[in-house]
Amino acid sequence: MPSVDDVTIIGGGPVGLFGLYHAHLRQLNARLIDSLPELGGQVMALYPEKAIFDVGGFPKVTGRELVELLAEQSIKENATVCLGEKVTDLVREGEHWRLSTSQGTYLTRAVVIAAGLGAFNPRKLGIPGEAELSGRGVQYFVRTLQALYGKRVLVVGGGDSAIDWANTLIPHAEVRVVHNLPKWQAHEEAVRRLYQSGIPIGQPWELREIQGGDRVEAAVIGPVGSDRSETVAVDEILICIGFSTDLGPIKGWGLPIRAGQIQVDWGMKTPLDGVFAAGDVATYPGKTKLIALGFGEVGMAIDSAVHYLFPEQRITTKHSSDRGF
Repeated sequence: MPSVDDVTIIGGGPVGLFGLYHAHLRQLNARLIDSLPELGGQVMALYPEKAIFDVGGFPKVTGRELVELLAEQSIKENATVCLGEKVTDLVREGEHWRLSTSQGTYLTRAVVIAAGLGAFNPRKLGIPGEAELSGRGVQYFVRTLQALYGKRVLVVGGGDSAIDWANTLIPHAEVRVVHNLPKWQAHEEAVRRLYQSGIPIGQPWELREIQGGDRVEAAVIGPVGSDRSETVAVDEILICIGFSTDLGPIKGWGLPIRAGQIQVDWGMKTPLDGVFAAGDVATYPGKTKLIALGFGEVGMAIDSAVHYLFPEQRITTKHSSDRGF
């Protein structure tokens, strides 16, 4: 019979990684599984070079730095990390859960789902030239910030991601922003910094066409609702208008899902015995999607898992200073 883990964490983003740390704190044998080939989840896939400002203790930290520090903090001797494996099924077998993945099967006594938003794909504008020049100047997230230094960059969008990228690039590139709505969706302070920079801002303006040969050369932009247009020379176009998400196989596991999130109670418990959820994938009244909040949620999920695994024990709060790690 294969070995049985105490807890398996599905998802290798910041919340899943911090769950490994809590499992170590609780002296559980833990396994983390993620479908991506590297740790970090959405943070590493979408904005490894973008600064994050709302994690306690870090006035400013890039996504890559945060993931590296979390991995150093969380991956201990009693943890197993499986990357490039997509969990396809979750089935109860006696006292255990059997997880089927693209690489094999695992038995576990408890499960913590920290899968973020699930699989995600960038939303696209569907305008002339977009598909043809995708990957050749048209991009939807930044993998390497320095690749944009010294370039003429058009940022499309008005949410936090678009404005944060614009503000990050302004000292290093020739930046222009267009947003097709009359109101910004980004934080007020970020918008204030954008206007303070003095860069060209079109709002409500839209990107209508992307021109170029082997690479992007120009963009046709104009005011929403007007026939007036302007062609501007650009080297790179960063389209930040959101992502469509899909929980994939998780939707077939018998969990209560609302608006793409798993409903949990105050202890991060789902209606399935021994199955918990935390981070962006979990929802409850008053839920706010923040990395910092996800850290607290996954700690609660691990504590609930310990209570489930060892109901005879009195579960008390554990502090790292009590144990020396």
